[in-house]
Amino acid sequence: MSEEYICQHCGAKFTREKTLAVHMCEQKRRYMQKDEKHVQLGFRSYQLFYRIGTNTKNDKTYDDFATSPYYIAFVKFGYYCRDIGIDDVPAFTEWLIRNSVRLDHWNRDAQFKKWMKERLKTESVDRGVERTIMFLQEWAKDNSTVYNKYFTEVSTNLAVFHICSGKISPWVLFHSNEAQNMIDKFTTEQLKMVNEFLEIDYWQRAMTVNPQDSRWVTEILQKAEL
Repeated sequence: MSEEYICQHCGAKFTREKTLAVHMCEQKRRYMQKDEKHVQLGFRSYQLFYRIGTNTKNDKTYDDFATSPYYIAFVKFGYYCRDIGIDDVPAFTEWLIRNSVRLDHWNRDAQFKKWMKERLKTESVDRGVERTIMFLQEWAKDNSTVYNKYFTEVSTNLAVFHICSGKISPWVLFHSNEAQNMIDKFTTEQLKMVNEFLEIDYWQRAMTVNPQDSRWVTEILQKAEL
C-alpha cells in the first residue's frame, strides 16, 4: 500500500511528497503569510475585537483567526492601516469598536478622519509634539536628510497629505515659523483641505485659552530648530 501525504491545513491527501510540497490551499497560504505586517495588524485587531466584545481574558489564537469567516475583512483592514501609516492601530481599532462601526467600513477614509480629528483634540500637548517629531525623524530617514528640514523640503502635496493624515500636530503646525512659511505656499484648494480637516477656528481658541502650552511648544520648537 502506497504512503499517503496529508496537508495539515486542509486535510487533502497526496500520493507523492513533492505534490504535497507544492500544494497551496487557502489555509496553508494564510499560515505562510502570518508574519507579514498587514496580516499581523489584522490579527491583533481581531484579538482586540473579541477581547472587547466578549470581555474574555483569553486571546484568540492565530489558528482561530486563520479559520475565522472574518479573516479577509481584518486582513483588508491591516492593509489599510499599513498603507496609510497609522501609528496607533490598537487605539483606532478600539475607537471603531466603541463607536459600533461596521467591520466592512473600517477601512474607509471617512472613519479614519473622524477618529483622527478626535485624537488630535484629546491627546496631550506633549504627546502631540513628541509624535510629530518622531514622524519628522522617520521622514528624514526615508529621504536621507535631517528632520528639521521637513517644512522647507517636503512638497506641498505631500505636506497636505501628512497634515490630513494627522501626522503633524496642530500644536506644531501653528507654532513653527518654518511650518507657517510652508503653509503660505499652499494653493487655495490645499488650504481648503487643511482647514476642513483641522477646523482651524477650534485650534485658535484652544491655543488662546492655553497660553502656557503655547509657550512650552514654542520653546521646544526653538530647541529643535523648527
